[in-house]
Amino acid sequence: MEARPTVSGVSEPKQQRSRDSFAKVCAAVLDLLHERGTGQFSLAEVSARAGVSIGSIYGRVAGKAELLRAVQSQEFDRLDLETAQRVSIAAAGATDFAGATTAIVTAYAELLRENRDLLAPFFLLGVEDAALLDRGRQSGDAGQQVFLRALIAAAEEHGVDLPDAKARWAFEVFYSLSVRYLGLGVTATASPHDAYGWRELLERLAHTVFLMTAPE
Repeated sequence: MEARPTVSGVSEPKQQRSRDSFAKVCAAVLDLLHERGTGQFSLAEVSARAGVSIGSIYGRVAGKAELLRAVQSQEFDRLDLETAQRVSIAAAGATDFAGATTAIVTAYAELLRENRDLLAPFFLLGVEDAALLDRGRQSGDAGQQVFLRALIAAAEEHGVDLPDAKARWAFEVFYSLSVRYLGLGVTATASPHDAYGWRELLERLAHTVFLMTAPE
């Protein structure tokens, strides 16, 4: 069956059955990534887990690297959309800038935590695959912009003068601490899980961002 090339380079079949088979393959990849925390698995394992032949997989992708890129693109597109939806409205109803800051920080941090098993292996895989690294950076940049727009909008709503540079620096501090705590990428060896729990971390992060962005 002739397939149509997509923007990501993965062939898009015309038959629903073929699309369903590739969806099973992608789900199998996600399961293996979650279980192992790395990309240390073979296409044979993916084939067995998905119940789809190796030949069918190669009919869609050139190899494991391309399959990982397809899965990353699919999942990061989902995460980008979810980030935009949840973070942009997080501060709605906040009675003051401190409350708005807490809501925005919590919404973004919770998304990182909920998707840790997805993000962690791609942080590591991006070290050796420039395409994975670039796609990850695109999502990181998109998430940063959503956070900044929400924070600056909240500042305007509550009469706080918040320069863009100050907001960006607050995000960098917030994001770095969140990533470190969650043990993503090369920071995994520096995760301070034993120092304090997740709820306390959220309180500390929100307070830090508020202090960095509130009027002096």
